Amino acid sequence: MWFVWGLLSSMIFGMSGFLMKASSVKKGSVITTLWGLYLTGTAGFAGWLALTGQFRFDGPILFGGLMIGLGSAAGNWLFMAALQKGPASLTSPLVNTNILLIIAFSVLFYGERLSPTEWGGVALLLLAILFIPIDPDEELAIRDRRWYGLVIGATLLFTFRNGGLKVTDEWGMAGETVLFYGYLFGWIWFTIEAWRQWRRTSEQSRESTRFRAGWIWGCFAGIFSFTGMQLYAIALIEGPASIVAPLFATNSLVVALLAILFFKEQLSRVQKMSLLFLIAGLVLTRI
Repeated sequence: MWFVWGLLSSMIFGMSGFLMKASSVKKGSVITTLWGLYLTGTAGFAGWLALTGQFRFDGPILFGGLMIGLGSAAGNWLFMAALQKGPASLTSPLVNTNILLIIAFSVLFYGERLSPTEWGGVALLLLAILFIPIDPDEELAIRDRRWYGLVIGATLLFTFRNGGLKVTDEWGMAGETVLFYGYLFGWIWFTIEAWRQWRRTSEQSRESTRFRAGWIWGCFAGIFSFTGMQLYAIALIEGPASIVAPLFATNSLVVALLAILFFKEQLSRVQKMSLLFLIAGLVLTRI
């Protein structure tokens, strides 16, 4: 069942990314969008822990949650900053290469072994992720050198979020509890940032649709983010991270397809090729 959980986690988490894109299209505030996302995500994990009785409060679990929360919150922030300084068609695939680090870590430190067929499937999934955001007509010149630092930083931080769950699971920590503290950390962070932004803006700006649109779309995105990450944590328990991680990273395909459907974005020939890589990769990793 781990393959099903991994695939579902990608599809559902992709919905969260699409809603964040919708917030951007509607000119929603970045800070309030992330605040809303972490608010409902925290509430979702809190409710799950209350139902299952898995709540835990001690030093190791708090440390694990802090590390994953830092990777998630700071990674999202740096990623958005990178998008402001460079093209999305380069930023998105490069940041998603954090899964290469997770695969390498799983093979080197946890002794996971892949068959040649599974290696081929992983390679095709990686190619699909790299090609999905590429638009040959987009200007690719990088004029701000700070973009490189932001992309590297976001890539490493997202490794803490996605790969950290594998580490904490090996340490005997329930993924749901770790994610609860991670999302709680993110919510506290963006609550502080939202308050700072609120104080810096005029009364008219505070009542603008940017703030309302941001937190509304962010709250809905958080619901899908919670569900997707929950399923990802379950898949990591039952399956190898070296396959689950690239499966989860294909959530960008969901974002791309929904953007085409609702925002009338076009799919390039290269992106169409990524669909073939994705399907073939899913088949090979399951054989």
